[in-house]
Amino acid sequence: MSWVKRHWLTTIIALIVVIGAGLAWRLVSKNIKPASQTTAKPTTAAVPDEPLLLKSVGFNLGYYNPATNRAGDMEFTLVDHGLSGHIHQIWQDFGQQDYRSPNDPTKKNPQPVYVLPLHTKVLSLVTGEIVDVKTLYSNDYTIWAASSPSSHYIYETEHVDNPVVKKGDKVVGGQVIAEVSSKDSDITPGFGLLEIGILYTANPNPQHLCPYQYFDPSVKADLNQKITALHSAWEKFYGQKVYLENFVTPGCVSETPVNG
Repeated sequence: MSWVKRHWLTTIIALIVVIGAGLAWRLVSKNIKPASQTTAKPTTAAVPDEPLLLKSVGFNLGYYNPATNRAGDMEFTLVDHGLSGHIHQIWQDFGQQDYRSPNDPTKKNPQPVYVLPLHTKVLSLVTGEIVDVKTLYSNDYTIWAASSPSSHYIYETEHVDNPVVKKGDKVVGGQVIAEVSSKDSDITPGFGLLEIGILYTANPNPQHLCPYQYFDPSVKADLNQKITALHSAWEKFYGQKVYLENFVTPGCVSETPVNG
């Protein structure tokens, strides 16, 4: 190789070394790592704990048919058996005054209560996961559903017999999960009780929410109309006014949470 070529080659190498050193100094001085040395940190987005939407009221609700004395699964009867706690309502609304404490304005009904024929199929309120199945003081069951075991919104179907789901099962709104409990059937022959509710557990003192304000849009109009029609049909059948004139939401006297 000629002296000239060796001279130019030496010059080019020297320039590359100088430029490389300059770039390295700039990266170090700005505390910047080359892309090959940068490790991306994974990010975990928090999943919002939002309420599920109800697809049913816990049983098949329909319009009253005088020929069958039924409104879907709910049967109308004038047998004097002290319907649903001796207040003569076949359906008790959320937030109404507790009949056991008529003079205490802090005592409100935390869960809608239904009087239904024994063995009526109980339907899942929501699409989600069964997070618990518990035995109650009355030797029947309560079934809890939620979006996940960590959710603060618990959907209760209380006072049921023969549950067909267990903890960890996935359910779809409207799916059969149990039968109406025989609780109080000794004073309501042929009938039992079913209660539903939404228990919100994020606060230090858990509260029940008005369930009917969480209807899925696909069923909201239909079920609101059926609840309103049921109140009217029952009063006409029973021959006595037992419900309030106005509701914040059909089936809810108030949307104010109830402790308990």
